[in-house]
Amino acid sequence: MPETEASQPLVWLLMGSRAGDNNQLLALAEALGYPCQPKRISYNQLRRLPFLRSGLRIVSRKSRALIEPPWPDLVIGVGYGSVPLARYIREQSGGRSKLVHIGNPREKLGDFDLQITTPQYSRAPAPNLVELLFPIGNPAKNVDPTTEEQEWLSRFPRPRRFVAIGGPARHWRLDHAALKDAIQTLQAKQPQGSLIIATSARTPKSTRDLLAELVRGPEEAVVEHFPRFGTLLRESDEIYVTADSVSMISEAILSGKPTGIIPIKRSLRGRLVDVLWERPLGKSTFPDFRNFWRLLGQAGLAGTVELPVASQVCDTVARAADAVRSLLASGDFLDEARVEVSAADLGDDGRARGRQRSGDRARRGARTAVRRQAT
Repeated sequence: MPETEASQPLVWLLMGSRAGDNNQLLALAEALGYPCQPKRISYNQLRRLPFLRSGLRIVSRKSRALIEPPWPDLVIGVGYGSVPLARYIREQSGGRSKLVHIGNPREKLGDFDLQITTPQYSRAPAPNLVELLFPIGNPAKNVDPTTEEQEWLSRFPRPRRFVAIGGPARHWRLDHAALKDAIQTLQAKQPQGSLIIATSARTPKSTRDLLAELVRGPEEAVVEHFPRFGTLLRESDEIYVTADSVSMISEAILSGKPTGIIPIKRSLRGRLVDVLWERPLGKSTFPDFRNFWRLLGQAGLAGTVELPVASQVCDTVARAADAVRSLLASGDFLDEARVEVSAADLGDDGRARGRQRSGDRARRGARTAVRRQAT
C-alpha cells in the first residue's frame, strides 16, 4: 500500500554558499520526492575554529530563526559548517533525526547515518560512506529553457561552444595563460559558430578583465546569471570547463556533449603545501583534484580544448537516493504538527505521492516548489 502524504518523512536541506553544493542537495531532494524544506544557512567566523564549532554557536543570528521545531526526520547537509548544526538538530529531536552529509566535512563522521563523497574528497572505506564518481545531479537533463532563454540563444549560431569558468579553489587558481590560449583556440575553430562564456561568483576581477579583452565578436558573449547554467549545458554543442570545479566538470560530462578541460595551476599556498607536505609524506590534501582528473583520464570521459570527448555515463542521483531511502525504509513519520508545515512548504500540487522507486523522478510540481523555496 503506498504511503500517504502525511506519513512521509520531512527533510531539511542545510544549504551552503556554493552553487554546485546546493545543486547536489536540490537534485537529491527531487529524486527522493519527500516534503523538503531548504534552509539557506549563513555562518559566522567561529566556524573556522574547530574547538568552537558546535551547535548554533557558528550559525549567524539571522539564520537561527530557521532552526526551530517541528524537527525533521532527515537532515541533509553540505559544507563543514553544516556538521555541528546537523548534530544540534538531532539532539533537539531526541535523537530521532537521521543525518546525511554530502562532500567534505573536514572531520570524521562516525556518528552520521550516511556520508556521500566524491574522488576529490576520497576517504578510507567506512560502513556509512558512499563514494560516487560524480557529484549528484544533471542540470542539462532536468532544465526546461524559458522563452527568454530560447530567444537569447537564437542569436548564437551553431556550433555553440560553451566555456564555464570557476575561480580560486583551495591550493589552486585559474591559469590565465591557459585560459587565454583556450579561448583563442576556440575562436579559431572551424566551423566558427559562436562562443558563450559563463563566469561564476568565484571568478575574480582579473579574470573578468581578461575576458573583456578577449571576447568582443558579434557572436560571442560573457554571461553570469542568464541564461542558466543548465540551459547553456543543454543548448550548446561543445562544452569546456576550467578544472577547478568537480561539479562543473561532472555536469558537463553528464550532458553527453563533447567536453574539454581547461588546466589550472597551484596557488602560492598550494605550491608550498606540495613541497612541504604532499611530496615528503606522499599524502594528498583536499580537494584532491589530481585524483579526479586521473580517474577521468583513465576512463576517457573528458578531453582537451583541442580534442573534446563526448561520453555516455549514468548520473549518480539514483544511487544516492537509494542510499538515503534505506535509512528511512522502516520509519513511521506521521506527525500532525509537521504535516501542516510540509503542505505549506510544497503547495497543494507539489507534495509527493508515495515513496518513489529507484530511478523514478519526483513530480514536476514538487521539483519546482523545492527549487523556488531554495531560491
